[in-house]
Amino acid sequence: MKQIYLILLFLLTLMVLGCSPSEPEPEGVARAEEPSLYMGAPVTLVEFPNGAIGNKKLLDGADKVAWLKPTIEQPVDGVWVLGGYGLAPMSIIDTHEGLIVFDTGDTKHDGELFLEAIRSFTDKPVKAIIYGHSHTVFGAGVLAEGNENVMVIGHPDLNAVVEKNLQGGGAPAYFPEIGPYLTARALIQFNNYMPSEGPDAWVAPLLLPLGEMAFLPVNTPVQDGQEMTVLGVKMQFFTKYGSDDKVHTTVWLPDRKIVFTTLLWSSPPQLYSVRGDVFRDPRVWIAGLKFTRDLEAEVLISAAARPVVGKDNIRETLQGYLDGASFVLDQTLRGILGGKGPDELRHLVRFPKYLDEVPNNLQNYGEISSYSPAIYYQSVGWYDNDAANLKRVEPGDEANRMVALIGGRAKVLAAANDALEKHEFAWAAQLVNYLYRIDPQDKEVRTVKAEALRQMAYVSTGGNDRAHLMSQALALEGKVTIPRLIPPPPEQISASPATFVDYFRVRIDPLKSDETDSFIRFDFADGTSAGLHIRRAIAEFVALPDAYNRKPDVIVSMSGETWARLYLSQATPEELIESGDLEITSDAGEAARLINLFDRYSPEKAVVVPSAALDHM
Repeated sequence: MKQIYLILLFLLTLMVLGCSPSEPEPEGVARAEEPSLYMGAPVTLVEFPNGAIGNKKLLDGADKVAWLKPTIEQPVDGVWVLGGYGLAPMSIIDTHEGLIVFDTGDTKHDGELFLEAIRSFTDKPVKAIIYGHSHTVFGAGVLAEGNENVMVIGHPDLNAVVEKNLQGGGAPAYFPEIGPYLTARALIQFNNYMPSEGPDAWVAPLLLPLGEMAFLPVNTPVQDGQEMTVLGVKMQFFTKYGSDDKVHTTVWLPDRKIVFTTLLWSSPPQLYSVRGDVFRDPRVWIAGLKFTRDLEAEVLISAAARPVVGKDNIRETLQGYLDGASFVLDQTLRGILGGKGPDELRHLVRFPKYLDEVPNNLQNYGEISSYSPAIYYQSVGWYDNDAANLKRVEPGDEANRMVALIGGRAKVLAAANDALEKHEFAWAAQLVNYLYRIDPQDKEVRTVKAEALRQMAYVSTGGNDRAHLMSQALALEGKVTIPRLIPPPPEQISASPATFVDYFRVRIDPLKSDETDSFIRFDFADGTSAGLHIRRAIAEFVALPDAYNRKPDVIVSMSGETWARLYLSQATPEELIESGDLEITSDAGEAARLINLFDRYSPEKAVVVPSAALDHM
């Protein structure tokens, strides 16, 4: 009886706590009367050196934590930092035996730029390479200058991560099948569809074009806490903590109190990337920052920000930085406990003034308004616990109903233009988007939407946000074409044909496959085989056709290069059968029919902003 009483008392206490009529909101939690930058908050716009129109706050603060042009600096004797040459900087330790480099760039071209810069101050060869994480490993082959004995140090799992990414369908993804979609979004984020000069140009040099890779595999893996002397320099390596991937390596030089880290960025920890990515656990990033803080370094060399010198300065910087990350996480979780959904959280979780003033918390890469919803989705899923949202009407149907409710196209356009006049750019975009959903070819609608997105791009501080906003504005005006998908190169497909047979399965069109029940086997010239069992609306990938419980109805033999052409829709199965590149065992017509049940890739249709009414894919 006593246990029941205690349980009831506990539940009653929870009810009282959960029904508090008025919960105080701490500084940093926005209220309804506080407009955002995108809804009329005061913003000073200025012209950047390249002619771009942007937020003055970004111009005033970015050069304190990042490089706006190629720069070589020496924060301490024997250590060089090369910033502004690519997306991320590279660091160099100068020793009597040669150079040790920390990170190598995102592409082979980055490596070439870095090597040219290195040769401006030293002729010493690169003898050792340390990978901070898996994104900046693709210039190593250039820096090695043909030296096959160069020591390559990194996380023990880094090679596997890079290999998986290179063999996948595109950018790293939880489901690798959608890699081409994420690759396309990454190209938007990294300024590939914005001019380099003029009002609509990028404001931060976040350029990451598609290019060749010059990766050298790790040949000296290190464990967490491992000590090693490299070219006469005593080092300790820490691999426990990560940030935007899970194979990070922190390097500690105990004799000189120097730390090389990937955890301190020139903007708040990017807990979500608007290009799309796997979940980034804030707890791991925060724990790594605490660990780095407690090393009490006297020099901090970052793989994503300007160096910080001075023990007290480093501690203050790291403290403010990790407190910013903790604030975003904790206030998001607090908001969830308070019944807030993802759309509310993006407006509620804002830095208080003291955290906003931390130099490395300048939201010049991503903006924290996009981080809270990502944490919510990881924690809870998409449903916000408002039952009215559980079975929402289809977006196109909603648009038609809302436009009719408002009074028709003319009134919606008038309201959107009125919002633009009031600098309520987000509301203007939201309103006009109802009309855009109904008719994406409506010239006046496209013009208003483009202007709303452009004005949001101007006031934003986040380079990622500006890129997505401005790129789509330009696409709406017909100035650029943004692909929705960037397929993998043919060489990648031909090198791992069975992998892409697996990915091909998601392109099955259920309306075409209908009542089909057939097993098609693919035999490749490299000796590998794979299959797809088409069972009406699904295509099951069969990794080992010889061990499958059914014999193939159709066997198709080809080279990896031919499969790449087929996968990329560069040729039809009928054309390849006629040319002899596809060898068919059984009925050639049936083989072609089965392959044609899968979506073809059509570049002119696979765009983010259509120039004409287009069908799927």
